[in-house]
Amino acid sequence: VERKASRTKAPPGLPHYLASLYTVPLLTREEEQYYFRKMNYLKFKAVQLRESLDPRKPRAKELDALETLVEQAVQVKNFLIRSNLRLVVSIAKKHMTPTANFFEMVSDGNMSLFRAIEKFDYTKGNKFSTYATWAIMKNYARSIPTELTRRDRFRTGTEDVFMFSPEERGSQYEAESNNAQQHQVIMSILDQLDERERNIIVHRYGLERGSEPETLEQVGTRLGVTKERIRQIESRAMQKLRKIAVDEKLDIPGLE
Repeated sequence: VERKASRTKAPPGLPHYLASLYTVPLLTREEEQYYFRKMNYLKFKAVQLRESLDPRKPRAKELDALETLVEQAVQVKNFLIRSNLRLVVSIAKKHMTPTANFFEMVSDGNMSLFRAIEKFDYTKGNKFSTYATWAIMKNYARSIPTELTRRDRFRTGTEDVFMFSPEERGSQYEAESNNAQQHQVIMSILDQLDERERNIIVHRYGLERGSEPETLEQVGTRLGVTKERIRQIESRAMQKLRKIAVDEKLDIPGLE
């Protein structure tokens, strides 16, 4: 697979080693499928070879071949990790709180990324970045309220935070975090629609920041087609989104 240059300028203020992640080209859907298929094939061949070995007297040639397969699988996995590390940085920045340690959040997110690569099923045709985004944010939803509660024990002062119990603070953060997560995941899975479908869903449901939902007629006028045509395309797009939500086990209100 020929790599396509799809670099993004690093956000300002990042340390050099994090900013350097943005020089690594993003993978296309086709590239993702190629490398996940390759990694899984290498792992499968390694398992096959390992099971065929005579444990009492394994041959050196077979052991060398097994080691080569394992090394190649690890190389592909590391390549997938490097190609997606900037995703962790981006999500960590969006989930920062006044007391959070950014580097700890990046480290925590990296662990979620590693697990996501092991569990991702490329045969469903979905983008890995969508799956990884959901996995990373689910981890933050669990870990951040716990960390806030722990750090509250060492606070001093008369901040409003003391008006709530640790359980209430955790619940309040979790509710706000879930809303932000759902919006981010929805915007992420919208990338799997074509441009017209995406525009219609975004405008119909007011998903852009500061925008309001529009009627079929308003969206039709915007795109120069009839409202009935908008209804048809919206219905088709929603069916796609529901399938993605089911395939990736995403709990998104309105897509049940």
